[in-house]
Amino acid sequence: MADLPTLTDKQQQFVLRYAINGNNGAEAYRFAYDCKGSNEATINSEVNKLLKNPKITLWLNQVKANVQEVFEDEIKYSVKDCFNELDEVRERAKKDKGNYSQEIKAIELKGKLAGHFVDKHQVTGGGLAEVLDKLK
Repeated sequence: MADLPTLTDKQQQFVLRYAINGNNGAEAYRFAYDCKGSNEATINSEVNKLLKNPKITLWLNQVKANVQEVFEDEIKYSVKDCFNELDEVRERAKKDKGNYSQEIKAIELKGKLAGHFVDKHQVTGGGLAEVLDKLK
């Protein structure tokens, strides 16, 4: 990041807000700049100028690359990682008899988001017979 050009405070605010809000340029511009008396056409024109600014383009590319890297790291959260974390919590709980339910819940949710835990539902025949009867 040392090679990135220096931005003004308002440009920095624009880049940050643009990255955070899903690339909504008008909203990022309104956040960073005073828009009193500006109509939508003026705001959109200013957004286009900022997005064509080479300094801002470099920063936005860097932000996108960093976001992609963080996202890829989180995707790499494996079943083994999940179970290792749960084992660590279990060992700490055995030692000090503490309550780690919140930490376990956080690990469980992280595992679910990564697709490692799936709620299973048992299907019984009674409901199926009713559905088949209705289809006749």
